[in-house]
Amino acid sequence: MAWLERLRHRRSIDSGAEEHEGETEATVEWTSPGLATLFDALKKEGSRSILDLGHASNSHLRVLGRFSRTIRFAGLVPSPPRGDAFEAALTGLPPSPRQPYDVVLAWDVMDRLVSHERESLVKRLVELTAPNAWLYAVVDASGAEFARPLRLTLLDLDRVGQEAVGPAEPVAPQLLPGHVVRLFRPFEMQHAFTLRAGRREYVARKMTVLPGANFDGAAVDASMRDSSRSDALIRRYSA
Repeated sequence: MAWLERLRHRRSIDSGAEEHEGETEATVEWTSPGLATLFDALKKEGSRSILDLGHASNSHLRVLGRFSRTIRFAGLVPSPPRGDAFEAALTGLPPSPRQPYDVVLAWDVMDRLVSHERESLVKRLVELTAPNAWLYAVVDASGAEFARPLRLTLLDLDRVGQEAVGPAEPVAPQLLPGHVVRLFRPFEMQHAFTLRAGRREYVARKMTVLPGANFDGAAVDASMRDSSRSDALIRRYSA
């Protein structure tokens, strides 16, 4: 899996991060090649139905409204509920009223969940999404044991604002690239980026699985060997 080796050995872009000192007000703005890649694909596909796992904001509506008139917000980040409340929140995720969701923005919710909660979330997303749906996620890659909850704001097609909104908390075990591939199935990894600010972005697409068929992850692993699209993308953002 050539893309996995690139994640281990190469940082793809200048994140453009600009951090303000101090624990009470930590503000960062960074460039997102993952979102830029996703939105480039959506421009070619027409109107989409979008599920954003974060909170609603005017900024998100302004950007996402270019691609969809159906946008739902789940409010799972920056502080997802715990235990039974989390399972109830997953059950309560609303289906798209007209068609299954074509796009899911997961943000950094995986960093706030334990292993079985991560699996439950992906399972629920599989139920709510259309064949060939897109999944975008960003995860912490710093290896820190504690981190402050973050509110991520979509500023533009390739820009994200980040604000710490609470005290530092223990974080779940770090998600390494290989773990993400297995966790996201049947969403197939299309692009992955390691950013200088200590985070990774993933853009995956759902494989079409016929009803009653058993999913075979070997098909995903085989597809990883065709890395020409990822190679071109990394060169683009490294220039």
